[in-house]
Amino acid sequence: MNPAFEADVPSPCVMECVVHQGHGYCLGCWRTLAEISAWHRYSNAEKTGVLAQIESRRAAHSTT
Repeated sequence: MNPAFEADVPSPCVMECVVHQGHGYCLGCWRTLAEISAWHRYSNAEKTGVLAQIESRRAAHSTT
């Protein structure tokens, strides 16, 4: 598929923006401030990589 026509990976933002002072991740989407601010510049491959990291972060910091 031509990257110019590739569907954009959607942002994981859930509009609950609170950055935890300890680990530095947003408690809504589990991204860092750097990832949040750069999301619109990331390629789909980079976005997919961040989404994979989010799952690991959630699991590592789960309280259940």
